Amino acid sequence: CDIRSLGCEEKRQLLATIEQAVAFVTTMIFQDGSSQLNSEQVLTSSVKGVVVLVKNRTDHPCPSSYSSTDCAWDAANENDKLIYLKIEWSPLWQQEQQAHKKFTWQVLFQMLQSKVPIICFNAKDFLRSLLQVYGNEISWKQVADSVVLDPRIAAWLINPSDTVPSFECLIQKYFEKPLSMETVNRDTGPLRNASYQNLGVNLEKLYNVMMDLARDLQVRGLWKLFCTLELPLIKILAVMETHKIHVNKQELKKTSEILGLRLKELEQEAHEVAGERFLLTSSSQLREVLFEKLKLHALCEKLHRTEIQQLVSTSEVVLSKLQDLHPLPKIILEYRQVHKMKSTYVDGLRTCMRKGFISSTWNQTGTVTGRLSAKHPNIQGISKHPVRITKKQCIKGKEEEIVTISPRTLFISKKGYTFLAADFSHIELRILADLSSEPELLKLFQVPETTDIFSTLASQWKGIPSEQVKHADREQAKRVVYSVVYGAGKERLADCLGITPLQASQFIESFMQKYKKVHEFTKKTIEQCRNKGYVVSIMGRKRPLANISAQDYKLRTQAERQAVNFVVQGSAADLCKMAMVEIFASVVSSPTLTARLIAQIHDELLFEVEDSQIQEFS
Repeated sequence: CDIRSLGCEEKRQLLATIEQAVAFVTTMIFQDGSSQLNSEQVLTSSVKGVVVLVKNRTDHPCPSSYSSTDCAWDAANENDKLIYLKIEWSPLWQQEQQAHKKFTWQVLFQMLQSKVPIICFNAKDFLRSLLQVYGNEISWKQVADSVVLDPRIAAWLINPSDTVPSFECLIQKYFEKPLSMETVNRDTGPLRNASYQNLGVNLEKLYNVMMDLARDLQVRGLWKLFCTLELPLIKILAVMETHKIHVNKQELKKTSEILGLRLKELEQEAHEVAGERFLLTSSSQLREVLFEKLKLHALCEKLHRTEIQQLVSTSEVVLSKLQDLHPLPKIILEYRQVHKMKSTYVDGLRTCMRKGFISSTWNQTGTVTGRLSAKHPNIQGISKHPVRITKKQCIKGKEEEIVTISPRTLFISKKGYTFLAADFSHIELRILADLSSEPELLKLFQVPETTDIFSTLASQWKGIPSEQVKHADREQAKRVVYSVVYGAGKERLADCLGITPLQASQFIESFMQKYKKVHEFTKKTIEQCRNKGYVVSIMGRKRPLANISAQDYKLRTQAERQAVNFVVQGSAADLCKMAMVEIFASVVSSPTLTARLIAQIHDELLFEVEDSQIQEFS
């Protein structure tokens, strides 16, 4: 039924039905006629309404094998109710519409507060939309009390390699007949045409799929992870996406101009030292100048080549090795750094900005390790480290000015609020030390962090006094550790350090010889994966690796590195998510705290906190 057609008594009966419900299966309908169940749904299309399948107590629940798509929806379960709630209202007929709008909100609020599961494909988008439409009627803390189940998250936990599981694919897996995915007719009355009846059938299927997935999660030992970590995170991300992070527009414009001017200067310098004009962003043109014209590769020991065409690389590592032989490589390195900052961090922010603020879209299922990802903008990619830019002077004889650009200073907190950042110190190295029980690594974390941890690590590894550790030693120690953690092979490590794959292999071998327990841990992890076919994080997250016993050497060694990487990085992702859940719950339960989590940057959480609450929140 469309609630706009209901009388007072019918509305009262509907609220009573909702009170007795055992579950709500819901999807949003958009202006373009699509729903959240359509994989091709356009994100820019605004929300028109919400369709809810109210599941009532019954002695005859629909079996999971129910697969009829060509019969009317109400044949599925006569005790259930399919309702349509209009969300978008026009300014006409204000008084009548206000009454409908108020009742719509009453229904939705009762659903949120009922402690009965709301099953929704892409539940985060549903909760975020409710907060955006009804922000004046409900606080974000009230959304935190709702119970939501998302089949998409469940399917991803079972198969993390499928980072974008679609509703169609889930239905094809659990039902025999193909799915009918019509869009809703926008011209006829809601719930009175075959399209809406078909939507009712699909919501019934969504309910049954969720029940099957729940059983699957329990069998696989993933139910606790689903309930304690991933489900609370849906609400946290929905709330984060409604928070506006303000941007200093004047500073952004000024920074863009400074960077643009510097790019032009670098382009001129490059053309001058090269003796010809060429496109600095073109690898082929740069290769032509560096190696065919200037023949710099002849002045240097063996340089890394591209994997497919075996051409001399123009990567950062190669340019760093060539920068003392000619001015051009150094100019290109600075050009790339400035260009990335301008295009990604500055101009990228401007394209995502709305009325002076940004709000990232967070993806919970975007990685196999469980890490979160962000887009529009990718706030996780915005560096916290300042960059120094040389600003040339027009007046002859005047010294060049060094301008320091800190991308994060482009964000400004609201008046009376302060940004507060909290991060885990060397979380992945700590996890590696803990899981391997390597005494030398554990020793690093048993004393106060008065010295640089990678310098101490280099001193341990190479057996040299800490005061004699050079920058190159520290960098090697750091890269070798993370080659183990991130599953990088000897080729990747060679690229990072500008050495040969053979030298990189020797570095890894000597590191493993020094830290024998780490070597034992990697061997044990790979062996367990080979026996079980999957690896597990500290919170029980699993990643199947089909190639762990492959005959092909390249595929097998890649799977072995992925196994070790997942255990460490997946565990780090679990701990960061746990911190988000615990802190969010503490703020929600506090009668006074109003701090908002605005970003998660891997091992760092960024909050906006009222000035008067900084001490209490900290």
